[in-house]
Parts: sequence; structure tokens; C-alpha cells
Amino acid sequence: MQVKHKDGEFFIEVKGKKALLDYTISGKKMDLFHTFTDEELRGQGLAEKLAQAAFEYAKKNGLRIVPTCEYIRDTFLKKHPEWEEITEHW
Repeated sequence: MQVKHKDGEFFIEVKGKKALLDYTISGKKMDLFHTFTDEELRGQGLAEKLAQAAFEYAKKNGLRIVPTCEYIRDTFLKKHPEWEEITEHW
């Protein structure tokens, strides 16, 4: 399953169902504010794949992550401390 990217959203689509991660960019900060995975797609690690893609995008583009989304803050970053260096703490 391939992560796709359009302005403001990383997403994975499977048989018309979607998992997505929404963000905004302000200056040099990328606010990851919302993840959603369609009920039929849950439990496959899609949110983690989306978060990984977003962090890689931020690093490549010199952005710092603002982890407004509860999943990013409370789950993804705890499993992936390697991303702490580009994460804003608040």
C-alpha cells in the first residue's frame, strides 16, 4: 500500500476506503493535527505508515513537526523516538 501526498494530506486508499493524516505548514513548522483510518482498514499499521511519510517529508524539507494529533504525540513518537530531534515540544 503506497502513501500518496497532496497538499495538506498524506493518504492511503484501499478499495475506496481511506486512511489519512492531515497537516498544515506555517513557516518552518508542520502541524500534524489529525489522523483517521476507515474502520475496515484499521489494525494494519496504516496510521504509522502515514506518520512515517509525514516525518520523512518534514525532514527532507527542513520542517519541524508540531504533534497536535493525539495519535502522533501519544503513540507514534513513543514508538519512534528517532524523530524527537525534529519535533516541537509543548
